[in-house]
Amino acid sequence: MHKLLRTIVWAAALVLIGFQTAMAPVLAQDTKLKKEELDQLLAPIALYPDDLLTNVLMASTYPLDVVQAARWRKEPVTAKLKGDPLVKALEPKDWDPSIKALVQFPDVLETMSDKLDWTQKLGDAFLAQQDEVMDEIQFLRQKAEAAGNLKSNKQQTVSTEAGAAGEEVIVIEPASPETVYVPIYEPTVVYGPWWYPDYPPYYWPYPGASYVNGFFWGTGIAIAGSIWGWNHFDWRHHDINVDVNRWNNINVNRSKITSGKWEHNAAHRGSVPYKNKEVREKYGKTERAREASKDFRGFDTGLDKSKIGGGAAPKLQDKAGDLSKAREGTGPKAKQKVSERPQARAAKPSPGAFDVKRGADVRRDASRGQASRTAMNAGRPSPGQRGGAPRGGGGHRGGGGRGGGRR
Repeated sequence: MHKLLRTIVWAAALVLIGFQTAMAPVLAQDTKLKKEELDQLLAPIALYPDDLLTNVLMASTYPLDVVQAARWRKEPVTAKLKGDPLVKALEPKDWDPSIKALVQFPDVLETMSDKLDWTQKLGDAFLAQQDEVMDEIQFLRQKAEAAGNLKSNKQQTVSTEAGAAGEEVIVIEPASPETVYVPIYEPTVVYGPWWYPDYPPYYWPYPGASYVNGFFWGTGIAIAGSIWGWNHFDWRHHDINVDVNRWNNINVNRSKITSGKWEHNAAHRGSVPYKNKEVREKYGKTERAREASKDFRGFDTGLDKSKIGGGAAPKLQDKAGDLSKAREGTGPKAKQKVSERPQARAAKPSPGAFDVKRGADVRRDASRGQASRTAMNAGRPSPGQRGGAPRGGGGHRGGGGRGGGRR
């Protein structure tokens, strides 16, 4: 008895330890990032031009859209598109305008897709700690300026304006409104010696780049004005201002917005969970209400086949997908599975058509049987002749069966 009791206690203890171990990452997700973690996370993008940086921050809250857009951009047909042809090709895409803006910067979009863990972490931080994220961007810019590495040049214009509580904030804009340069830089050089050795900055060196004072400037991007310049930082109030009319014109297929302040759209988050508890409660309820309303109205919650075409990858933000599919569904097998679904459904016979045909056969056989019985009653043979009639009637019914639904 005592041995059995000890066994039960040990088993319960092991289960509890396993549960705590499994729950530890979940509980840790509800903790907001510390200052050193935010600096580490923002280091490779804090010196981007403001308009580019706003789109990166907004787009990071939709990681599955980032993955799909990056794949679409790499397709041979769309990889070479620029200007108005690119804008035209983007019209049917149900992506957030921030995603469409970044399609013009394939290297940035591809990095966000390849570094999906970083992208999701950035988006989670921006949703949970928007004020702190914007403050740390300014902190990093001040570090670069103090190190003598943030200056105006032929690629960018660096200026200051009044921020919250009267302090100055650093604004970075393209030197030419029509062309945007994306700086690639070494954080431990441009910011000076890194101040958090336990939290080294994120950094992705550009292959073959030649750095000057820690910076590499590639080719400028000629932007398409119709999908660019519709948002900008409001440093004073820690917001991103949005031009409502321009936003609504970019995505005519999406629901219209009325607020001049950027707001995350939970409907386009897909199945990616929110890691912060407060954010989860804020946007999770909105998403659940939306899905309940769609189900009530009879919406199809399966894969949207209308968005699979042109050789592009399937709509990964659909409820049928998740973040693991975004990481693993890049091979031909994943594409093959999606493409086979409509074919499999088309090959399956329609139950309604089968039932109608079978019912018609039953009624036809019943009519034939009734006619046969009427003829038999009209001229009933003698007992000696009855053997032939059943055989003839049976043959008739068999013929009807072979010619009808049983085949």
